[in-house]
Formats: sequence, structure tokens, C-alpha cells
Amino acid sequence: METSWLLLSGALLLSLLVLRLHAKNRRLPPGPPAVPLFGNLLWLRNSAVQVEPLLLKLFKRYGPVVTLRMGSQLTIFVADRRLAHAALLGAGAVTMANRPQAATSSLLGVSDNIITRTDYGPVWRLLRRNLVAETLHPSRVRLFAPARAWVRGVLMDKLRAGGAAGDDEPRDVMEAFRYTMFCLLVIMCFGERLDEPAVRAIQDAERKWLLYISQQMSVFFFFPSVTRHVFRGRLQTARALHRRQTELFVPLINARREYKRLAKDGQAPERETTFQHSYVDTLLDITLPDEEGHRPLTDDEIVRLCSEFFTAGTDTTSTGLQWIMAELVKNPAVQDRLYAEIKATCGDGDAEAVSEEAVHGMPICHTLRR
Repeated sequence: METSWLLLSGALLLSLLVLRLHAKNRRLPPGPPAVPLFGNLLWLRNSAVQVEPLLLKLFKRYGPVVTLRMGSQLTIFVADRRLAHAALLGAGAVTMANRPQAATSSLLGVSDNIITRTDYGPVWRLLRRNLVAETLHPSRVRLFAPARAWVRGVLMDKLRAGGAAGDDEPRDVMEAFRYTMFCLLVIMCFGERLDEPAVRAIQDAERKWLLYISQQMSVFFFFPSVTRHVFRGRLQTARALHRRQTELFVPLINARREYKRLAKDGQAPERETTFQHSYVDTLLDITLPDEEGHRPLTDDEIVRLCSEFFTAGTDTTSTGLQWIMAELVKNPAVQDRLYAEIKATCGDGDAEAVSEEAVHGMPICHTLRR
């Protein structure tokens, strides 16, 4: 028995020595201690969700380039812009821009054909070009001017309602920004202005999915062949959250598919809540390159791309708006200048809304808008 343990210990030590020598030969950047197959020991007391504050500490200790391991996944983080420029341009985009396949995608059986996950190549270029040219291009953005006007009204109603209990009652400004921004994104995505319960349902499904994936699924970075059985309850919950997204999105996608069919025949209904263009329209027109079978996107792929659209646009924009409001409160002089600019441009009338055309003639307001 003792001989067996000695042989096993010797084999383990030899494996560790070989892996250490291999790592030295690869000349990896510095990083915290790591164990083969498991990764860095710091994951025992830190969560992958909190990687940003963790990286700040590691950069101070190891320098501007740090190596981290999560299981068998090796990741190198670069904090210096000059080094990042040399790596991305000097080493070539194809070498540096590919994303490692997420273990959660394969375990959940969902597509990685989204802009933030697919490999750098024809599919990525097609999806990115479609978003930028067909939805975010200024000519397309102008089509949603009526939607933005409606959303501004929704925002004002939410802010007023937040203080309905009394003048001293604090208003949840961030929640109002987040909800109204989500209303606009729903219109841009599905081409339809939905009522509040429908928007809230989509918002709730998206938030639950995002929080659960980011907070509960990092365990599958380590030994997914084992953790898929140990934490199968988490996989079942994640699958249920994805099914909820599908239940909400697919009817809206199918409605848009029918709208496009009727529009092609000149029979599309004219409704105040329906818009002539949407992100889903562009996704329904996409044909993937030959590497993907020269086929249209599946409903699951469209659901994932819509989810990505919401994730990328909600908190980023609403947080930016919150920071603008906070800076105006902290700087009353700038606030007074902005108010004077609006008053000089729009007059002393009772109109509460400032048109988008009027903003172009206001240097301060136009700068904030950008």
C-alpha cells in the first residue's frame, strides 16, 4: 500500500514539474500561483464575477500584464494601452480577437453566433456590419425619432410618479432611466411599441438571465465534465430562464416575420404602435456564409442576438444618463448655463419637451447628448 502511494505521489510531482517547465518554456506573463487543471488558487476565495476589482490588485502586484487560469482556460489581461496596441495590431487581429468558447453555451445548448461570442471571422463581420449599418446607422436611428419622443414622455411620467407621495419623497431616477431605455430598445428590436406589462416581462426575463449567468454559472469554468453533474440544478435553472426568453421573444419575432411578408405585398397594417424598421427585420434577412451552411438564422440565434442587443444597450445608456444628472447636480453653474441655453433656444413657453432638432443649436446640450 505504501509503495502505491509513493508511486502515485511521485507521478503527481513529476506531472507538476513537467507542467511547470512547460509553462516556463512558454514564457507566460506573471500571475498568481496556479494548480494544474484547477487554475489559480485565488478562485478559492474570489468569485469570477468580481474579476475587475481583483485585476486592479493583481496589476499593482505583478505589473501591466497578468496571466490568470480558470480551470484549463488560460487568459492574459493587459492594462497598458501601448502594450495592448502592440498585441492587437502587431500580433494581428485574427490571432488576438478570437473568443474562447464558453463552457456554459455548450452545456446549455445555446448558440454562440452572437457578436460578443462568435469567433473573429465571416460570421462576426456579418453580424457586426448588420448591427452597425442596418440599425445603428444615423439614417436608421432617425426612423425612431417618434419612439424617442414617446419614451421622453414615459420618462417624465415615471419621474413625476416617483415623487407622488410628497415633495420630499426621493425619486428612483435610475429605475426610471433603465425602464424607459428598455422601452426604446424593445421598439428598436421588435418594431412594436408594447404596453408596460409586456415590457416589464421582457425586462425581468433579461435581468434574471444576465444575473444568473454572471453570478451562478462560473463554476462550470472548472472541470465542466464533472461540474455539469454536481451542479445540474444550476443548469436546469439557466435552461428555464432561457426558455422564458424564448417564450417572450419568438411570438414577437413571428409577428415581425408576418409584418415583413405583408409589407412585401403592400398589405402591411398601418398602426401607431408599429414601426417600419426593426433590428429583427435585419436578422430575418441575414444569410450566414458558406462556413455556416449558407442558411438563415434560426429562431434561437435571433433570440440570442436580441438578448445581446438589450444587454448591451440598457445599463450602459441609463448609467451614462445617471452620471450626467449627478454631474449637473454637483456643478450648479453648469446646470444654470444649460437651463439658460434651453430657455434661450426654446423660449419661455409652457412646452416641456425639447425637440431633437433644437438640441443641435445648443452647444452644451448637444455635447451631453453625444
